[in-house]
Amino acid sequence: MSFKGVVSVVCLILAGSLPAGAQIEDSGLELVNPWGMSFLEAGEPSLPTDMWRASDADDLLPLMRDVRTHDLTPAERTLMQRMALSPATPPAGMQEPLLRAERARIMYDLGEAQAAATLMARLDTPPPGLDADEIVADLNLALGNEATACDMLNSPDRLSGYWAKLRAVCAALQGNTAGAELAIEMALQQDAVDSWLLAAVFATSGELPDAPEADYSSGLNLAISAEAGLTPPEAPVPANRPDLAAAMALHPKLPITLRVQSAGMASQAGMLETDNYQALFLKLISEPGFVPSTPLESALYAARDPLVTDEDRAFALAAALEGAMDTPAHFSAVARLLWEDVERLPINTFTAANAPIFARAALATDHYTAAKDWSSANTMEGAREDGSFDAALMSALVTLAGSETTRNASDYIGERLATLAESDLQKQTAARLFALWTALGIAPPADARRLIVNAPERKSTPEIDLQLVGVLASAEADAAGEVILSTVGMTKGDPTALDDASLLLLLKALQRIGAEDAAREMALESTGYWKALN
Repeated sequence: MSFKGVVSVVCLILAGSLPAGAQIEDSGLELVNPWGMSFLEAGEPSLPTDMWRASDADDLLPLMRDVRTHDLTPAERTLMQRMALSPATPPAGMQEPLLRAERARIMYDLGEAQAAATLMARLDTPPPGLDADEIVADLNLALGNEATACDMLNSPDRLSGYWAKLRAVCAALQGNTAGAELAIEMALQQDAVDSWLLAAVFATSGELPDAPEADYSSGLNLAISAEAGLTPPEAPVPANRPDLAAAMALHPKLPITLRVQSAGMASQAGMLETDNYQALFLKLISEPGFVPSTPLESALYAARDPLVTDEDRAFALAAALEGAMDTPAHFSAVARLLWEDVERLPINTFTAANAPIFARAALATDHYTAAKDWSSANTMEGAREDGSFDAALMSALVTLAGSETTRNASDYIGERLATLAESDLQKQTAARLFALWTALGIAPPADARRLIVNAPERKSTPEIDLQLVGVLASAEADAAGEVILSTVGMTKGDPTALDDASLLLLLKALQRIGAEDAAREMALESTGYWKALN
């Protein structure tokens, strides 16, 4: 669902006309209790409704307060969103009301601001520093729905704090300089306006000689920055607000370079469709006088230049992909952005040198046949060394990712990979992959099982053994929420850091609670296929 589509639902909520089939609905679970509200899209997988029943609120509260909500891998994000957005019966314990607020805060931190605002409207005590009506107004400002946001000022009790600032901003947005000055004066009397907002509001008149830099840390600041045409700062996109990044990407008044940068961040967080990201990039590179300044810009530009050879085009695309091999989310977003251009490349001796990274891009975008085709190119003239091992490894990765494979086929793939693994690093890589096969119910052949036992020593993390016991116990008790909170706490944005045994047990726990798709996604991330090639 696009970010703009999300906010359209917010507007309908305000109008009191939420239609049937909208994403926010009561699940039928204790309709008076906010835990029973579902915020999942139609057809989206849900966790069991009893995911909190075996948990105690006193145990859950520190887990929810400490869990990471930023810099998540796609698998971690899938788990966290599913946990926060699924309807459920409430957990037992005196701290249960505080957990409701934590659920709303986690939604907000994940970029699900609309869901958070809707839930907070049903809470007696919202999360500290968050207000449902303010979030709705700020969302509409961020997306350019200024009239909708400003209409909220018609409520007689919205006079101070955020609303005093909004009144000044709305007057400025409407070109009402006198009204803006009066609203600013009233807000200053309440200490509701900081020096930046004061200068930004007056900058909209064009009469301020030294306008401040833009600030995009909220919808309100974004709206006034765009209206005044303020210069973006060096690091303009708020790293902890993927929803605002998505709004900035869609905002027509912002510079196209800033919109593209915002789109990249929003795409990594799953808040913006790849088609929107690509459309913005194509608009950027078609600007008069455009000159590429980053590997990603160069790749998209070269892919559309008829004078560029396939070999040079392949190197440009590969360089852009290599520049995104810092996190799974970054690599996935860039692979999706560039996939159509990669797909148009011929597989031959001119492109074979970059076959390994194109195979990984195919894997990241679920194009398994293409992943195998590119991995086969590893053995062509011009390909890198160890091409045969890379090809066998990719076939095993495709099997792990979920490609339909018969037992005979998986035996052949496993035996081939085990045979071709010669160096210590190759043996360690293959052994880890076979361990992941085991976790997902794919039977390794005898040679592969022997390698699992006899591979060169790999790192282990015994300090988390007791945590693992707790995770497995939670899974057996069907305490799905606890499993997810603990898992994200242990993977820490990079599941490749976990040893094989720990990872296998975590994946088994995720499967036990019905999160098989996320377990498979995490298994693939843990292979490190998205990391820089050795």
